[in-house]
This record gives sequence, structure tokens and C-alpha cells, in this order.
Amino acid sequence: MKQFEMKRNGNVFELTDGKTVLLTIPTRADATDSFEKIEDGAYKWTRKLNAPTDKMQLAFDTAHAPLYTVVPAVNYNGNGWGDSEEYVGDSFEGTPWTYEWHRVMIPACTYTEMDNDYAVAMMAVQDDTPSCSMYKVESGMERHALIWPEQAGPKMLGRHEWKDAYMGTMEPRDTFEAILVAFPVETRRHQIRSLLDFAWRFYGHKLPAPMQPEDMWRYSIAFMKSLWTLEKDGFVAFNRGLQWYKSTCFYAKRDQIKYELGWVGQSASASNTLLYEYLRTGDKDAYEKASMCLDAWPKYTKLEGVDGLVQIKFDGAPVDQTRDIPIDACNLGQGATQYFLAADLMEKCGTPRPEYIDYAMGMVNFVVSHQKESGEFAKSWNKDGSVRQQNGTIGAFLIPPVLEAYKRTGDAKYRDSAIRAFDCYYKELSDNGFTTAGALDTYCIDKESASPLLEAALALYDATKDEKYVACAEDVAWYISTWMMHYTAKYPEETTLAQIGYDTLGITAVSTAHNAVDQYCLRDVRGFLKLYEITGKKQWQERGTALWCAASQLISDGTLCIRGKVRPAGSQDEAVFQTRWGRPTLPPFNPSEWLVMWPCAFRMETLRSTEDWSVFRRGVDTIEGKIG
Repeated sequence: MKQFEMKRNGNVFELTDGKTVLLTIPTRADATDSFEKIEDGAYKWTRKLNAPTDKMQLAFDTAHAPLYTVVPAVNYNGNGWGDSEEYVGDSFEGTPWTYEWHRVMIPACTYTEMDNDYAVAMMAVQDDTPSCSMYKVESGMERHALIWPEQAGPKMLGRHEWKDAYMGTMEPRDTFEAILVAFPVETRRHQIRSLLDFAWRFYGHKLPAPMQPEDMWRYSIAFMKSLWTLEKDGFVAFNRGLQWYKSTCFYAKRDQIKYELGWVGQSASASNTLLYEYLRTGDKDAYEKASMCLDAWPKYTKLEGVDGLVQIKFDGAPVDQTRDIPIDACNLGQGATQYFLAADLMEKCGTPRPEYIDYAMGMVNFVVSHQKESGEFAKSWNKDGSVRQQNGTIGAFLIPPVLEAYKRTGDAKYRDSAIRAFDCYYKELSDNGFTTAGALDTYCIDKESASPLLEAALALYDATKDEKYVACAEDVAWYISTWMMHYTAKYPEETTLAQIGYDTLGITAVSTAHNAVDQYCLRDVRGFLKLYEITGKKQWQERGTALWCAASQLISDGTLCIRGKVRPAGSQDEAVFQTRWGRPTLPPFNPSEWLVMWPCAFRMETLRSTEDWSVFRRGVDTIEGKIG
């Protein structure tokens, strides 16, 4: 264990490990600085001024050159992967980026790994409202800064657009605080887990379940049934969600890009949930809706001349489809996985559908036959089977159904394909410190692409019992945790999020281009809880339960009314704009008002695959090693 020390050396304070200086802080003649030790390597820095001010900057410089930097969920080592609008580098036209505290998953946090194999980080205290900045200075060192009042610039990222810079105001005060941490780096680009562990214990707190799982199940069944649609040509699917229509002043089914096998629309997963409901309760309506949908996709989506490849998304009836839509790995992977399960459920219902296995195996055989030698699958294909876009960790969505094909056939080619794919995508995470291209509405560094990688690591552990996959799964889970809000944001009373009591603790952001938070973390709840079961590490259970609780907010019971708009039972927003990011038509600090199928589908996947719901009933009741 290192023994860190903060000491004064002339006109600077230095944080050392007893031998090596790690960071330096210049003193001010008009202020007194003090450092309260929180735990080894962690300090609360307090600067007391001789007179109040309405502008302040607390900053330090690293004492060694930076190798890898992170602003959690906003900027991973300068970003730049892909082609979406995002914060690139550490500045714009010579002016350093400044990010609001609520845009970052640890409040106003900046993190640097240095070339001496130490890492340092800076963040705000709970309920303070500074912004943060991090940039290389002339000496080659990295400067970390907290800046008051709250601001963002030199321009501010919105949804596929740039907004003008923001500058807030504050009442003058004479005391400012920051949290500093330092620790050794054992694995470069991955030691941020030490920061995440500290932040969870420092900012985290008990988190009650917003709704009991039995109620969620009941409302979700109602919502799924409400989205079921029969098209004029006989095609059956679940509409992707409900939008607010000003002309009628109520939420109604989406009128374009209506149906999808996986991703947003989740027609296959929703059907399987209704089959579960039939097996639980004998609900014949649920069975009819599910079976008609599951029967329809194999009938209407196959492509002539391309064995196994299927259409995954439609604007309306397939017979009227004219727009060319990419066939992506996310939809194929989720679709094949759910059709394997659908075949099993139909057996239990007493109405076997062996053609569902054929449908799933067709998708699997297509992607395996087109897999690159490196193990990589394509991101998407055209309807003629040619590759549309090659790169991105999104291909990991195909690993679970390929493994399922191995389990069902015993054919080693599927096992070998899954292992090669996992090795390829895990290496991307290991080498880069991030994953990419899972969120289909952006092409950048993101969280969604890591979700199937976690699922695949745990599936490979189940299939092989090789402990290395547990270590890999933990690496992925720590990366996913960089996208997880580690604190409860306190918003101004006039904002919608304050008025509805929205708690940000545990929710996860989308991508470096989409800085909003959403419910996609529901896919990872089972993985985090499984890691706790395997490793016994309590924080995985705490984090998994926090993911569940955070993503279980704002589920309507049929009476929920936000901004004067009553929401149907079981509906839930796709996203929440917890920062100054979002659509031009909706102010910041609001839910998205796009009541989509996929959160409902993922919520039900978690419930239907978990026998004991007690963890979902009690929420986060303790935090092991809680600081303070």
C-alpha cells in the first residue's frame, strides 16, 4: 500500500507517494489552502479566500506526462473514433473544452494516467456546481481544473448539433472545494476502476426500488399489448413506441419507422414476454399476439438469394417498403437470440415451431460464413449480402446467438467463431480503453457496444469454465461503469427533473455523441449480478441493483403526468436529458417524451430470467466500505 502525502514546497503544494511528486498546485497570496485526508490517496482540498468572489478556478498540473485521459462518458482520450459530432481533443480552436458538472458521470470529473504509471483525478464535492476542464499545457503536463460558475464552451454539444457556449452566474462566496485522488496504475487504460470504486463509495447511497417488480410486470404486459399491430398485408409486429402528437394532444403509435426485430422495436423479445405471460397465467390473448408476430417475421423478412440474411426494420407493411435500411449486427444478434428462445417457449406451450430454429440458425450461419479471419463481424450489411459498414464493437451482439448455435448443434465451428469474435472485440477494449458503434443512431465511442461483450464473456465462462472470461467480464463491467452516474444530481427547483424527483444515481449515459442518459443499462443488470454471484464482490451487486433502480423510474401506472401529458400504463421514456443536451423542441433537464418499446422489453427480459425478485424489491440497501 502506497503512503500518499500532500505537502507544501515553496509556492506549490505537491501530492507525492512518499518519493515521487504526482501533481502540483500553485498557492495564492489571497487564499489559504488545506487538505483533509479522506483515505490513502484521496483528499478534500479547501481553498478559503480573503474576500468573496463570483469566479474561481481550482487547478493542478500533473507532474508527469499524460498517457491516457478520460472525462467519464464525455471524452475518452480525446475521442475521434467514428464520424459523429462529439468533443474531440482537449480544445476547440485553441480554447480548452469546459464541461458542466452534470454532463459527467462523476461530478465535474477529470482523470489522467501518467507515464510513471500513476493516475490522478479531480472532481467536485456533492451538490456543488462547478464545470471541469482538462488540457495539456506548454510544459507537456496535463492541467485539471474545476471552474466556477457553471459554464460550457467554447461551444456546447447537443443532439447532432453544436450550441452556443453557456455561462452561468453565482452568488459570491469565499470557500471552494475539490476532491483529489491518486493511485498506482497496474493496467494502463483500465485503472480508472480505482477511481470508480472510490466514487461509488464516496457519492453513492441507499437507493429504494421506485416500483415493485410485480407491478412492473403487469403494466409492461399492458404496454406491450398496446403496441401490437396487424398490417394490411398480414405482417404483425410491435410498434417501436409512442410519440406525443400536438394535433391530437395524446401519445400515439409512431407513424414512421414503425417496426424492428431488435434494438428499439424489440418485436421478438416482446413476443417472448407474452409467451411467458401465457405460460404463467393462461392469457390466450398474449399467446395469440405473440405467436402471430413470431410467425410473421420469418414469413415476411427473408431475402431472396441471400441465405440467412433477413430484413430487420420496416416503415410499415413490408409490401410497401421502399426505403433502404441497413441490416445491422445488433438487430440480427438480438433477433436470433430471441428466436432460439421462442422455439423453446413454443414447445412449452404445446405448439412447436421448429421453423423458428431454422430462422435463427439462418442468421447465425450467414454471419459466421462472413466473419473475417480476425474474428470481426461486420457492423451492417446491404440486402444483397454485401458489407455496408465493417467496423465497431457492435459485432459482439452476434456472439451470444453463435454460442447458442454451438450449444444446440455441438458443432465446434460455432464455438470457435464465438471465441474468435470475443477475442477480437475484447482486444479493442483492452487496447483502446473503450468500445464502439453499438448505438445505431451514432457512430462513435459508446456504452451499448459493451453490453453484448459482457454478456458474451459470461456466456463463454458458462460454456468453457475458463476463469479468464470472468476477468474479462469484470474489465467490461468496469468500462460500462464509466458511463454510470455515481451521484444524485441536485437540479434547480424550476426544472422538470427536480419537480418529478428524478434520481440520477445508477443511470448510464449513451455515447460520446449522445450525452443523455437512458435505460439501456437494463441489459447489464443480470451481468453485474452474475459477477457478484461468481466473484462474491459486493460492489457488483450494488451496482447491478442501482442500474435496475435508476432505470425503473418514470414507469407509468396509467396516471403519471409529466409536463401536462398523461402517459399510458407501462410506458417509459427512452432517455432523460440530465444535462444541456437534447432536441431543440425540448428544454434541457427533461425526460425525452419518446415512450419506446425497448426499455420495457429489457426490463421484462430481466424479470423473466430471474427467479428471485427480492433484490429488485429492496433496492440498494447498503454500500460496502461507504465513505462518511
